[in-house]
Amino acid sequence: MFQGEHKNTMDGKGRVNIPASFRETLRTRYADEQVIVTRDYDGCLRAYPPKEWERSVLSSVRQRDINDEFRRSYERFVISPAITCVPDKQGRILLPATLREYAELDKTVLFAGGASHFEIWDIARRDTRIKEDLTILKKGPPSP
Repeated sequence: MFQGEHKNTMDGKGRVNIPASFRETLRTRYADEQVIVTRDYDGCLRAYPPKEWERSVLSSVRQRDINDEFRRSYERFVISPAITCVPDKQGRILLPATLREYAELDKTVLFAGGASHFEIWDIARRDTRIKEDLTILKKGPPSP
């Protein structure tokens, strides 16, 4: 599990440090620091350890028929732009311009933990999303 929220500065080339605690989780739980980064529906980027990418993303897509409309859209939106990032010696990954533009990332980015992945956000977008999430949470879970 990736815990916490961390702000880091991205340089002009699009390099940003993965938080040390997230790198430690990658090393200890997955024995590798590489991540697969792609677009998320909420306007941020998602980063998956390769094992979670296979289990959470690719396996669910493979279960659908190749001509299924949802599968085709999902492949174009999530799988096509995905890139494998290996941190350099300073713990930085290079985010491609296309992904940075999609997520509207600028100088300061927010890393937010998750159960099997972490997200990379523009801070203003994250603040807006958190307000929307709070509205949803105050309503309570949907009925079964």
